Parts: sequence; structure tokens; C-alpha cells
Amino acid sequence: TVLRLTTFPDGHKAENQPEGSNVAAYFDRGWCFTESCMASLTKDDKRSLDLGRMRDDTGYDYQALKAVCAQGGCRRPPLLPSQFAAELESKTFANGTDDMPLVTRLYEGAFMEQIGKATMLCYSSLGWGDAEAAQLAEV
Repeated sequence: TVLRLTTFPDGHKAENQPEGSNVAAYFDRGWCFTESCMASLTKDDKRSLDLGRMRDDTGYDYQALKAVCAQGGCRRPPLLPSQFAAELESKTFANGTDDMPLVTRLYEGAFMEQIGKATMLCYSSLGWGDAEAAQLAEV
């Protein structure tokens, strides 16, 4: 199971981060975007959870946690390596663009290995529509 924290907890202030920290939104960060895309390649619908969807005033058992953190478009269909590379161009890295070629190669390798070995893909209950189905069909 992959656990992602795509938003800071309620009351957290980005300006309280140490000097030089990448305070961009989760999906605007190069490494976070890469890790999220890689984790979403072949994980089934309840094995990639966004803990950023949790609320402070709510108690969760495991079933409720899965229901809240895996639903409603919290993850996208897999991207082809060329699509990933194009989207990565708009992301930020803490150390500039030095990591961009590295994460592009890492994603392409993960894509080829995971999609190439997959015998079944389970993306049900993710709230996907026609656009996401068309994206998945490209893979």
C-alpha cells in the first residue's frame, strides 16, 4: 500500500518551513509528482491512499480510511513516459532542474517494468470518467 500526504495538516503554514524548502503544492513538486505517478501505475484501487483527504475532526477505522482516501479522483490513470516527461517540465525541484533527467529515466524504467509485467489492472471505484478511460486506453 502506498500512503501519500498531498496536503499539509490543517493549520500548517508553508512559511514555517526551513530556508530553501520546496513549499510548492504537492503535485507541483517534481519528486512528489514522480512518486505519485509511479505509485499509481499498477496499484489496485484501494492500495494507493491519499492521507491528505483525512479531516482532523473525523475518526477513521481502516475501511473508512480506504473509502475516503482512495475515492473521488485522488489518483490519475498511468501516464505514458512521454506524457510524464511533458508534465514534469512544469514541476519544481528543490535543487533546480538537475533531478529532471533522473526522474524521467526512473519513471520510464518503472513504467516499462510494472506495466510490462502486469497481468491485471484494477482501477475500480476511483471516480474516473471518460477522460480518464481515454488516458488509460493509451497505456
